[in-house]
Amino acid sequence: MLSSNTEEIINRLKEALNVKSDGQLAKYLGIFRQNIGAARKREDVPTGWIYKVAELTGCSMDWFSFGQGPKIRVDYTTEDTQSVGQVASPESPYGSQGVPESRSAGDWQQDAEGPGFGAAVEMLARIYSSKDSLLISAINTNIKAICAAIESRQHEQRSTKELEDLKKRLMALEKQIPQE
Repeated sequence: MLSSNTEEIINRLKEALNVKSDGQLAKYLGIFRQNIGAARKREDVPTGWIYKVAELTGCSMDWFSFGQGPKIRVDYTTEDTQSVGQVASPESPYGSQGVPESRSAGDWQQDAEGPGFGAAVEMLARIYSSKDSLLISAINTNIKAICAAIESRQHEQRSTKELEDLKKRLMALEKQIPQE
């Protein structure tokens, strides 16, 4: 996440859950309150937190991450107000799309409205609406692997930067030691 957005993202997570404190947010996330302070210090909100609150509340991950777009992408109600296969409302930035009965993954990919995040989200929404458990399971596994790889890479980058900072400090200290 962008460092300048860390506090805004945490505030949107709290807003969606209707909580005021870091402790209350931590309870929903199943973490210690101190983890939230550590995320602020790192200027990095773990993707898993956003995903979990999105699952709990039905809020859009885009809204959590960027503060833009509709807060809730699909309005789930007890009444079937959307037509079968409708995965987004006309007000959605992705438009209103119907889902054909059965299609292969290749067919979904060919239908995407070109490269880009919006097309990818729409394609995923259609696949999830198809209820193809094998394809959904494969996508979930890949998404989890991607999130883990991103978090690992971010951790490596932070560690590399910390190591470079330590080397610079060591060199500065060595310069301060009087030479015999």
